[in-house]
Amino acid sequence: MLARDLGARLRKIREARFVSQRELAKGIRIETAQISRYERGLSLPSLETLVDLCRFLQVGLEALVLGKEGTAPPSADPPIQDISLLERFRELEKLKRKDRETVIELIDAWVSSRKMEEVVARLRRSA
Repeated sequence: MLARDLGARLRKIREARFVSQRELAKGIRIETAQISRYERGLSLPSLETLVDLCRFLQVGLEALVLGKEGTAPPSADPPIQDISLLERFRELEKLKRKDRETVIELIDAWVSSRKMEEVVARLRRSA
């Protein structure tokens, strides 16, 4: 019963955050199939994995394990300070899931490209 209830809460929280099983699994460095097993109540995560799930999903341990509302952990990350950027992200949240995933892929590609450019620039300076 605990596994099934925890799995249902995990899925509900994950979907409310618009996170796919694959994104969640990648974010906490486990297999996607394991997330599926948790959500179907076939398996219980270890304590370490529970903590990782809570951190990634930004939810309190009591909320995930016991279903207690209003138990979000204190955020270690500051909120977005750039108002124009914040407004754009709020608009993006209104898009369909597929469109949001496309935007996330574009952002990831751009960030990767910039990181690669920085690495190349450093290598050129040191050569």
